[in-house]
Amino acid sequence: MSTRFAASRFRTTSWTLIARAGTDPAALSELAGQYWSPVYAYLRRTGRSVHDAADLTQGFFASAVLERGLVQRADPTLGRFRSYLIASLKRFLIDEYRRERGRDGNRPATLVPSDPEVLAALEPCNSDEPTQAFDRQWAATVLSQACRRVQEGLGRDGMHQHWTVFEARVLRPICFNAEPPAAAELLDGGRVSDRQEIYHMIRAVKRRLRREVRLIVAETVEDASEVDEELRELKQYLAVQ
Repeated sequence: MSTRFAASRFRTTSWTLIARAGTDPAALSELAGQYWSPVYAYLRRTGRSVHDAADLTQGFFASAVLERGLVQRADPTLGRFRSYLIASLKRFLIDEYRRERGRDGNRPATLVPSDPEVLAALEPCNSDEPTQAFDRQWAATVLSQACRRVQEGLGRDGMHQHWTVFEARVLRPICFNAEPPAAAELLDGGRVSDRQEIYHMIRAVKRRLRREVRLIVAETVEDASEVDEELRELKQYLAVQ
């Protein structure tokens, strides 16, 4: 399975938000919510069941992130936040293993999402290693936020039709394996005047999307020189497996 916007209800993060999360409970809660999907994908690829992976994800954010000050210790000069988060997750899993063997008592129960469709949408690719699954969800999050920004920007500019055409001809076929509507169908609906306009609209939206992806990635790194490297990795992670 590809990510296909599985992380569409999550937004990517930035070091600005991470810094705020060190002292602002609302920002900390937002940060935890944004990384729920990648952490869950990582745990599923370690062989955990759906329920156990969801339960451990909640436990990780409740204890390591919220209680142990993980965010406060994050340092942008030492590397990417997601690498730091994975290292912390590995340490958490070691602690969990010890607790399960009776060394430190029992882990308290945590809230697991009750909607199976939510977890099904986050299911990682079977061929991914745990870290790959985490990074692929991160990439899906970036692309999802870029799409949201582009859609909102087109709306503000009075270009709703551009998004409608792009969604029908490009986005839905990619995300949901749907058949793209024929150009004649869009023409018959009166949404565009001719076939050439369809192609112009799609190209315009793609340009905006590329620009927004770059801006979002730039927000997640400390050094601007890392942007191109991050973009290359993002394209790799989004490749359909």
